[in-house]
Amino acid sequence: MAALVKRLLDRRNSGSSPATRLGRMGEDEAARYLKSQGYDILERNYRVKQGEIDLVAFRGGVLAFVEVRAQTQPPLIEPFETITRRKQRRIVKAAQTYASLNELEERDVSLRFDVISVIFDGKGRRQDIRHLEGAFEARRPPGRP
Repeated sequence: MAALVKRLLDRRNSGSSPATRLGRMGEDEAARYLKSQGYDILERNYRVKQGEIDLVAFRGGVLAFVEVRAQTQPPLIEPFETITRRKQRRIVKAAQTYASLNELEERDVSLRFDVISVIFDGKGRRQDIRHLEGAFEARRPPGRP
């Protein structure tokens, strides 16, 4: 019984599931990587009704909305392939809201949608990180200008 109580308290105190902790580690690694590449991190876990963006980063006139995918080695599916059209639409809507609320116009900055894949070993050490710039685009519905 004491072991069960300890496990429940540990889980409550950790505040998150193993998958959430892995995601947070991936976001930390992705943010460090982007900073090392000269990006400024403007937002982490930007949430609005329309969706969530893991990282919002800026460098050289480009505002990158970054989806981070963290997995343990070996990944069963290529991390870039795990982002569905539905997820892309939610990221695009959240990005549009971000741009609108911050009064950003296309002539001021270019908007781009990136994906960063972070692979960890079983002990939580980063094994690989890959940054796919322009992983997807904001698509307009047919019939819209």
